[in-house]
Order: sequence, then C-alpha cells, then structure tokens
Amino acid sequence: MSASPVLSPNRPVRCPICGTERLQRRSARDPIDRLYQTPSDRVRRLFASDMQLYHCRVCRLQFYDAGQPAEAADRKTAEAAPEKTERMAIAEPAAAVADDPTVIGETVTIMGRVSSREDILLNGEIDGGLDIPGHRLTIGASGRMRGDVLAAEVVALGTVEGNMDARQKLVIRASASMHGDIRSPSPTIEEGALFKGKIETA
Repeated sequence: MSASPVLSPNRPVRCPICGTERLQRRSARDPIDRLYQTPSDRVRRLFASDMQLYHCRVCRLQFYDAGQPAEAADRKTAEAAPEKTERMAIAEPAAAVADDPTVIGETVTIMGRVSSREDILLNGEIDGGLDIPGHRLTIGASGRMRGDVLAAEVVALGTVEGNMDARQKLVIRASASMHGDIRSPSPTIEEGALFKGKIETA
C-alpha cells in the first residue's frame, strides 16, 4: 500500500494512488473529488503548519503532504548539482514523459489483449487482458479490467474480473471489486474491498 504523506519537506510530492507528480496545489478542498486521508494524516495536520493540499491531475485524488512540488525539488537539485553533459540534458525530458501513464479514458472500451511498454491508467474498459511486465497498471475507480493481467505493479480502485500477476506489488483499494486469483510477492487488500479468489505470494 502506498505510504501516507510524511513530514519530509525535501521530498518531492507524488500522488499516493497513481504515483504521478502531475499535481496542482489547492487552497481549499474540492467537494466533488475524493480526499485521501488516514487517521495519522489528520494528526500530522494538527502539528505541521506546512502541510499543503494537492490535487492529482491524473486520478483526481486530493491529499495533504508536507513535501514540495516536483518542479521545486528539481530546481533545488539543479542549483546544487554540477553542470551536466549535453547528452544527459537531452535525455532527461524523455524520461520525464515516460513517468506519465498512458490514460485510457472513461468512454474508451478496448476489445482484445493489450501489450504496452508504458504505465497505464485505466479509467475505461479493457476486455481481453493486458501485458505490461515492466510497468504499472492503475485501474481507476471507474475502470473495468476483464481478462488476465501481467504487470510489474497493479493498483486497483475499480472492477477486475480476471487473474492478476504483479511481479513487484499489488494493491486492491477499498473501493475495488476483484474476482480472480492473485499472484504477487507483496499483495495488499484494503479493508472494504470486495475480493473473491486465491492469493499466491511466491
């Protein structure tokens, strides 16, 4: 399960659900989108005046964090580090783009087995299975996955009907419904999630 926000002001802020750094600061909570907050987060906010409210542009989650936006962290690192070679400077934008997942929208339905070399955020529907053995699959609250999945990491907030093979870790959030078998060395099922199947941790 993703770690809750911690009091580490030098750490770049990432969404606790999808892991992206595509965030927007908010001065007030949006009443429509969900707020991610554990009991320990509420306690931290009482003692930490620098906790900021962030809104994820990818999965539309709101959360509090004491870190700093990724662009600010990158700026500090650039000021402290020596000059980089031209080749490294050219390679960095490509790496930054690769960090953003491919988004399958709510109105999109894909029939057949899908293969990809990128992280995927599924808000629509895939009917047929998915192969991304080196990348992460995030199934949004409105997402539906029918078929077997092979991925490095899986985070499920929506509906899954099929077997999941997550080589690194698998998280089934409280809002998820999962019917199928799980194979992962590090599976996590939150309280409130609907799960029917077998779990293999080998």
